Amino acid sequence: SSEGVKHAARIAAELGADLVKVSYTGSKKSFQEVVNGCPIPVLIAGGEKTKNEREIFQIVRDSLDAGAAGVSIGRNVFQHEKKQLMVKAICNMVHENITVDEALNILEMN
Repeated sequence: SSEGVKHAARIAAELGADLVKVSYTGSKKSFQEVVNGCPIPVLIAGGEKTKNEREIFQIVRDSLDAGAAGVSIGRNVFQHEKKQLMVKAICNMVHENITVDEALNILEMN
């Protein structure tokens, strides 16, 4: 539940963590509550393998819009046939604030 994630993030902060990596809670609104309830930077974990690139990019975009400080994504990058372009797209989402469609366009390169 988003309340459980929010509580766990807060406990991590109180125990002295510099940042916390948590699961995406499923909506921008619920994730914003997690971010707002935590005094340290919140990153999203990559979670389960998604059905397609749009899905993972939408999760990244929504979490960033909700205030996430960044992402920590594994299998959705490492198991992708275009790993380097996935990294480039996600980095641009985090650092250049690009849209989901712009991230998808990066994957079309090469």
